[in-house]
Amino acid sequence: MPLKDARTFELTVPSRLDEMSAVHALVDEAIREFRLSEDLAHWIELTISESMINAMQHGNKLDPDKKATLRISSNGDAIEVVVEDQGKGFALDDVADPTDVANLLKPSGRGILIIRSFMDEVDLTRREDGGCRLRMLKRIPREATQ
Repeated sequence: MPLKDARTFELTVPSRLDEMSAVHALVDEAIREFRLSEDLAHWIELTISESMINAMQHGNKLDPDKKATLRISSNGDAIEVVVEDQGKGFALDDVADPTDVANLLKPSGRGILIIRSFMDEVDLTRREDGGCRLRMLKRIPREATQ
């Protein structure tokens, strides 16, 4: 369920990693608007970067004909981030544990761990028209705004 009375920033980009500059620009704009503390801003930006790269790279297989969508909303009490792709999808429970000895040297696989460790809620659903929808929610502590 979307946040009520929220200010929202949204962007849809082709699945090319060079589009991350547009993602970062939108995140910076949202962080300024939401007046987040430096610490909270850092973690929100990292979480969004990881999820958008996952959507482009793993979901859409870097196919520029497939789009990745980012929506960042805040009502002052929480920040909701929604990332959508047009890929085949996956289940969060199927992601290998990157802290397992067998996975420690793998070059990828830590994005979901970062996202889960920082966000208060993480939900992954399949979209009706194909692809995945990752919804993340972070409650904003009073001291985390400027």
